[in-house]
Amino acid sequence: MNSLKMRKYKDELPLNTINKIRNILGDLGILTSETNWKNSANGFYSVSLTVENTNIRSNGKGTTQEYALASAYGELMERLQNQAFFRLSMDLSEEDLKYKGFYYAPDEKHLSIDEFLNSEEDWIKIQMEQLEEDINKYELLKKWLSVSYEDVPSDFIALPYLNLSNNKTSYIPIKMISKMYMSNGMCAGNSIEESLVQGISETFERVVNKAIVQEKVVPPTVPQSYIENFPRVAAMVRQIELRGNYNVIVKDCSLGKKYPVVGVIFINKDTQTYFIKFGSHPVFEIALERTLTELLQGQDINNMLGVKEFSYKNEILDEAQNLIGILSNGSGYYPSEFFSQKFSYEFKGFENITATTNKEILDYLLNLLDEIGYSIFIRNVSFLGFPSFHVIIPGFSEIEKITDIDAIDKYSDYNKIKKYIRNLYNISDEEEKTLINYMSNITYSTEASIMQFLNLPVKNSFPWYYSNVDLFISALYYKKDDFVNAHKSFTRYLKHIQPNSYNKSIYTYYKCVRDYIGTRIDNLDENNTIQTLSIFYPLMMIKDVMNQFKNPKEIFNHFGQMNYWDCTNCNLKNNCSYDSLSKIYRELKNKYILNNINQKNIKTSLQI
Repeated sequence: MNSLKMRKYKDELPLNTINKIRNILGDLGILTSETNWKNSANGFYSVSLTVENTNIRSNGKGTTQEYALASAYGELMERLQNQAFFRLSMDLSEEDLKYKGFYYAPDEKHLSIDEFLNSEEDWIKIQMEQLEEDINKYELLKKWLSVSYEDVPSDFIALPYLNLSNNKTSYIPIKMISKMYMSNGMCAGNSIEESLVQGISETFERVVNKAIVQEKVVPPTVPQSYIENFPRVAAMVRQIELRGNYNVIVKDCSLGKKYPVVGVIFINKDTQTYFIKFGSHPVFEIALERTLTELLQGQDINNMLGVKEFSYKNEILDEAQNLIGILSNGSGYYPSEFFSQKFSYEFKGFENITATTNKEILDYLLNLLDEIGYSIFIRNVSFLGFPSFHVIIPGFSEIEKITDIDAIDKYSDYNKIKKYIRNLYNISDEEEKTLINYMSNITYSTEASIMQFLNLPVKNSFPWYYSNVDLFISALYYKKDDFVNAHKSFTRYLKHIQPNSYNKSIYTYYKCVRDYIGTRIDNLDENNTIQTLSIFYPLMMIKDVMNQFKNPKEIFNHFGQMNYWDCTNCNLKNNCSYDSLSKIYRELKNKYILNNINQKNIKTSLQI
């Protein structure tokens, strides 16, 4: 017990974990670099790992540098083997998707809508039994067909998951896995048991987070006297509070149901802001430690990112999007009730877990799930040789439900718009109008670029209309000779950027473009345009702008275009790392087909 506790319930020392994963990555030809080291309070370390020449990255945190780095490498293996970077973050070329004769995994299966509806497999039956009687199941499944960007040769491609309760396999459509569960339940560890403890714990954490936001559950505060029974984590709390006018409130987030979850509210009293994190593990001390290190992961304690200003009765305009923000990146608004002293249940302390191995801790979690009536479905994805899994608990671990029609429609529209942008030079006038209408009505950051919208791995030195959503909208309007709206969009862009964020001459050039568009509204001829603008801008700059923008129909061709996934013939390829990502994806597929895993063996390996 002491040995496991000293290793923070890890089945290997962190340096052994780091070296093992580095060797696996080296065999794949993958080089990583460590960036963004943070240590803004004693005993709090975090780091980011980036795969060279790509936008693939992972984050790690811990109480020492070694544990933080091992955490980052573990997350990288979890995401690589679950192919989360590719399935959840970017679109792939048809050639890459078909490489080696499978789309997602060698053991995938093609399903039609009819086969789905007639299936007797556990996961599908559980989902169908939860549907309201008036729901047209066939029409619901038709909507699901447009959820993913890629075109596949069947209605669904499904992956096998093992139901640990009865050792039966369920084939689950990858569209639903990606949309309904996202990364929830993806896990990796030094052993099968350690990995699954992490994955199951994460599902409890997300369930609690959703209940607090959606049902306005008010968890009780853990008394300071109780925390002092665990000197190490009590000292970590004090370290945070000593760094400023900060307060840390620890919450019992068991929901009164023995869920192994704690929460931490970080409060900055100088700015009346807060940041909230949750962590889960059957051992209270480990759960709290993980929550605290997660709180400061990638953060400077004196300049916390993602904090929200407290406002009693704060109106959340888009509650669904607010929840997704909380579950995906930890930043969002919580109900005012969460900060109340009127608790939903009484604090009774946490269960004293005396397990001496991760096998015993896993047994505890499996028994808890069985007690509350849930089955656990597991997929083993350890094809690179480091224990990694995806844990699904139907009716419990979903981020979105199978019947979330609004979410399905929004994502389908998003996929359609991405196709329009990638085929910008061949879309119809009607499709162009649809694109303009969509881009003009979505909520986006003032810094957001079209490359981020498309999830493309690029540098910032693309043509101006790709670098910002407002500029892209402006170019779309300009191409249609709608100079009024083009001017509005360009003006909106300039209003929200800081002049010092640009080279001064570039900022001046952008203002000249805006004002040239303004002259097009008034239909000024060339001489009048030059006479008016030359009062404020250099003559060479004015002529350059007039030359580049004189033909609205050629606006996109003039500045260069992307040939998506055709890297050989793309004149912007030097700014894009898709070629590097493609090589990694294909190498992962090479390994996957050589190490195809029989999902039936999971239960044997666990000896349960």
